[in-house]
Amino acid sequence: MSTRSNPTRTHLARLLFPMLALGLLLPLTACQNAAEKMAEAALEKASGNKVDLKRDGDTMTIKTDEGEFKVAASQDGESVPMPDDFPKDVFLPEKGKINSAMDMAGMKMVNIITNAPSAEISAQVQKSMEAQGWKREMAMQGEEGSATFVYSKDKRQTVYQMMKGDDGGTQIAIRTGGEG
Repeated sequence: MSTRSNPTRTHLARLLFPMLALGLLLPLTACQNAAEKMAEAALEKASGNKVDLKRDGDTMTIKTDEGEFKVAASQDGESVPMPDDFPKDVFLPEKGKINSAMDMAGMKMVNIITNAPSAEISAQVQKSMEAQGWKREMAMQGEEGSATFVYSKDKRQTVYQMMKGDDGGTQIAIRTGGEG
């Protein structure tokens, strides 16, 4: 069944595809060819599309009939590269390790771990985004340093989700792309 003929399945596939891909990337090790074939089969079943999977170090590229998707995840505790075309007007903390990065049909997502406390990062996000011309659409702060901020600008949207890290720092998920 093609995802093009079923809007509900297409929407669910687009939501779950990045998480499934990231989950499949992490365990791929020495038996790379066999693991890639198994991952391709799982992704084809989940998406309903033919999938071509290529792995290069910490980065996996997934091609389907609907486009290309890239995901990089740190497997050795080091930082992975920021996508080259990540928007320059989206705030990123100065000192932080990029734990994972995704590029899916124009939507970029990075997960960053920093030693700075959540309150400090929240203040930096607000100050920087507003200075860059972004309009805050939503701000929600929860317990123990968790927070969510949504900004819009020029038919784009950026979402920040933060939570206290295990070491007292902050884990930040940043998603940016077209609205909707």
